[in-house]
Amino acid sequence: MVSEERARAGDRAWIAVVAIAANAVVVVGLWLRHGGLTNASGPGGLATAAGQLTGLVGTYSVLLQLLLMARVPWLERYVGLDRLAVWHRWNGFAAVTLLVAHTVLITVGYASSTHQSLWEQTRSFLSHYPDVLMAFVGLALLIAVAVTSVRLARARLRRETWYFVHLYAYLAVALGFAHQLAVGTDFADDRAARLWWVALYAAIFGSIIFWRVLQPLRFNARHSLRVSGIDPEGPGVVSISITGRQLRQVGAQPGQFFLWRFLTRDGWWQAHPFSLSARPTDRRLRITVKALGDHTSLLQSVRSGTRVFAEGPYGTFTQDRHAGRPVLLLAGGIGITPLRALMDSLPSAQRGDVTLVFRVASDDAVIFRAELDRFVAKKRAVVHVLTGSEIGDDETDQLGLPALAALVPDIVQRDCFVCGPPGFIDAMRRRLGILGVPGRQVHFERFEL
Repeated sequence: MVSEERARAGDRAWIAVVAIAANAVVVVGLWLRHGGLTNASGPGGLATAAGQLTGLVGTYSVLLQLLLMARVPWLERYVGLDRLAVWHRWNGFAAVTLLVAHTVLITVGYASSTHQSLWEQTRSFLSHYPDVLMAFVGLALLIAVAVTSVRLARARLRRETWYFVHLYAYLAVALGFAHQLAVGTDFADDRAARLWWVALYAAIFGSIIFWRVLQPLRFNARHSLRVSGIDPEGPGVVSISITGRQLRQVGAQPGQFFLWRFLTRDGWWQAHPFSLSARPTDRRLRITVKALGDHTSLLQSVRSGTRVFAEGPYGTFTQDRHAGRPVLLLAGGIGITPLRALMDSLPSAQRGDVTLVFRVASDDAVIFRAELDRFVAKKRAVVHVLTGSEIGDDETDQLGLPALAALVPDIVQRDCFVCGPPGFIDAMRRRLGILGVPGRQVHFERFEL
């Protein structure tokens, strides 16, 4: 049953790919219908035609960019959050590249046809063409979004700063739409093309409004979430219990996460992703938070009774990925939280069917000690706790190739769930592949938004 569901999920992911490609073909088809190739003649004609095409495809890519992170459940369930994040990242850079190419090519094409310099043509655009200035501003905003999405830049930014910069993408799209309405050939002479583009904008922004605004408002009005207790788990780590109405109807699974907004004076405007760290019940949801920044430090002392605004559940890092094999859980640091929740739902017929390898910086950083002991006793799980601050060489590290093979001799026959910092995930995926674990048996999510 599980393998059949996984196969259906793969088929549905291809449906999404085909739908995206089909709409891209429509964009190119509309360009051809409006004389894209026949106009590519004369002084500057080729550059102008190429500029029109890159502008149309770039605009479509920007709209697709918004849809990929609109939290549409169908996309997340059957494509997977991690794959969506990869698509989102590469499509974003492609969209900005296309729109920069559009700007350069159109300017070169018009300058060649009017025998002006590039600077004179740019001044002419800004002075005499409707909404071009807004388009320049929109492009600058998209470039800022792309620059802050580079991993090196993102690592240096606070999450709140990164989030607010990304909100400007919506303004950029609005400015670009105004430009497209004013000068786009698809809008000037073709009613069918206008209807298609307007429908595309309406569908995507409708999805964003429904899934990112209306659905969260409905969810929180129904469940009325509040902090009910805080339990220390270790130095700088607490578990926060959250209660509310009809929690059974939330439909969350162990391994999933929510975007949590704690309605305090200093935290109401910040939404952060935290995984469930225990099986959800009809009375309680639990998350576990490590103090890694200003916001997570404040949550160490959040008061009972504090209202909570949540969005979710999100993610596919759940028991649904389990194909009935023995399981290996690989946790790095606070990455133990969704794996701890998964242990509640994974079956264990005999000792070792569920094996946890928990990598922490030091012995006092081990959390959930009592709960892990109960899993050892009740489910006959096997738990290995390894201390060490960094992932080291593939051969000598405590979780290197020889160590993994010795700890879990039947590793090739297991479903492997991996969670932790990005470097930990990358190292474990590489090492599992070298050891011969098939890619379909390696499951992970980076929880990047």
